Amino acid sequence: MSACVTDCKTVRSFWAPVEANPRCYGEVILLRLFETNPDVQKLFPKFVDLSKEQLQNNPGVQAHGEIVVCKLTEILKANGDHKEIINSLAESHAKQHKIPLVNFQIISEVIVMVAAEKLDGFGPDAQTALKNVLKQFQIDLGACYAELGFE
Repeated sequence: MSACVTDCKTVRSFWAPVEANPRCYGEVILLRLFETNPDVQKLFPKFVDLSKEQLQNNPGVQAHGEIVVCKLTEILKANGDHKEIINSLAESHAKQHKIPLVNFQIISEVIVMVAAEKLDGFGPDAQTALKNVLKQFQIDLGACYAELGFE
């Protein structure tokens, strides 16, 4: 149940700007998510009926994006020892929010895309490392979902 420590370290070597401004990066990630996958917006009750213009500079989008980035940063710092973080996310996202697992794959792809665009030097090796970390996260989250009786 661990992402490769090396992959986490590789990503963290580029992660300082994201960690320093999680609200900004989180907003970019969510806006890109809604832009590239409009159906996903329906999973966010606060944002479901908002236009692209209403989503931009929206304090709710910024706050939720900040949570996403902070959790990802926490996972990266855990160096693969993220069982407690995953269990907590599975509990809330499966039971309370009813988020299908496929959506974690979708947002993971968006996170890699945004990191590649926004982080200086975040080339193919760093992108692969982030993909590996996020893939392990998805596998571990899937196991937690299964334990909870959700798919």
